[in-house]
Amino acid sequence: MIDRACISLGERCNLKCAYCHFHNEDNGKLSGLPQEFNTDELKSIIDAIHRYAKISGIDTFKIGIVGSGEPLLQYRKIKYLIQYVLRQGIENLQFYTITNGTILNKDILDFFYKNQSLIKLCFSVDGYEELHNVGREKFDEVYKGVKKYEEKFKEKPPINCTVHQETLKNQVKLFEFLTDENFKDVTFSRLFDSHDQSLVVTEPEYKDLLEFFKGSQFEVRQLDENKKKKYDCTMYGSLCGVGRTNIFITKRGIYPCGRFYGNEDYNYGPFDMELSELEALMKKMKPLKDGECYFDKYVGLKADENSNIWHVEIR
Repeated sequence: MIDRACISLGERCNLKCAYCHFHNEDNGKLSGLPQEFNTDELKSIIDAIHRYAKISGIDTFKIGIVGSGEPLLQYRKIKYLIQYVLRQGIENLQFYTITNGTILNKDILDFFYKNQSLIKLCFSVDGYEELHNVGREKFDEVYKGVKKYEEKFKEKPPINCTVHQETLKNQVKLFEFLTDENFKDVTFSRLFDSHDQSLVVTEPEYKDLLEFFKGSQFEVRQLDENKKKKYDCTMYGSLCGVGRTNIFITKRGIYPCGRFYGNEDYNYGPFDMELSELEALMKKMKPLKDGECYFDKYVGLKADENSNIWHVEIR
């Protein structure tokens, strides 16, 4: 049963992070055609999700406003979505978004503070300046945004910390940075796609880093025993939700997850399709064991070695 979706509002971003797989690959983008949703289209997506969640008896359907661009460049659309949900009295949706933190202002912070029970604002922070700037950029500007959040919310924001080889080499220094800066809510995301293959982290290496943080004061998502049992993504968890619980919604259509973006063999259909129809299509996906990543097993380099790979081709 589908219980979570990511919505990519658009492709605009004000940074160019070195290991962003959206902006360093062609991803099948259609030149000259806008890839940004308008508010009417977003409304239709929310309506479709709400109908499905209500019919399916889902208490909380989680929606991430994340994707191929910086979400806060689309702040007015985020604001529209949240206000629409409130006006309609929809109670079974929960939102979050992840920002690079560089374009926060008073209006944006006031909005997220006022609506924090409905939408969670998270930051991409990979550690102290030198470590953060390995794959991202402009740490100083990012951290100004962190400080603005802290001044408003009286606590540090939840952060998404990408784990690469330099992270592993400097895990003690990272631990000290997160401790000194009083971060609490930390999600470690494993880097498994990069133009610089020397930065890629294997699953055993990733688990070793998590073990290093076990028992610390940090609320690490991957160490939460309850969350470990949920299907989501092996990038920051243990169970892949492809074909089970997850979808990635873009202007071009709906994909199993963000790694499939631009691969039209895995485009389920139009962005506003009924999720009951989509759920039926997802059942055609190949079986997957717990702990395996669908993309790695059937689509990535490992899959390319197998000549009889099955493609979904369900548009």
